[in-house]
Amino acid sequence: MAFQTLQKKERLKAGKAYVDSGYVLINELGQPQRTDWLRRWVYEVMAKVDVRKVRPYDARHACLTYLAGAGVPDVVLAAWAGRADGGTLAKRVYVHSDSSHLKVAAEHLESGLFG
Repeated sequence: MAFQTLQKKERLKAGKAYVDSGYVLINELGQPQRTDWLRRWVYEVMAKVDVRKVRPYDARHACLTYLAGAGVPDVVLAAWAGRADGGTLAKRVYVHSDSSHLKVAAEHLESGLFG
């Protein structure tokens, strides 16, 4: 709610210069905001709190990979990724298997063959 209030104040202050673009992420004049500022801001915060620098893009992939490995349904992964494809494209683009996924697959295969 505070963000919407801020946007309304900026709209009033800008007057006729304000563009009602319909976008959510906008600058003070209502124009679509470039996302590179977010990446730079995230890097600044990481430096301030002294954590390893990770690209927000990579964090998104890691989050979706974790959720997929935890059994979150594909349609939920798609929604989390902002995709409307039902999950197949989101999973193909954002989810990356690692050794822990391979171990789980091997355990399932072994239990089916020898259990």
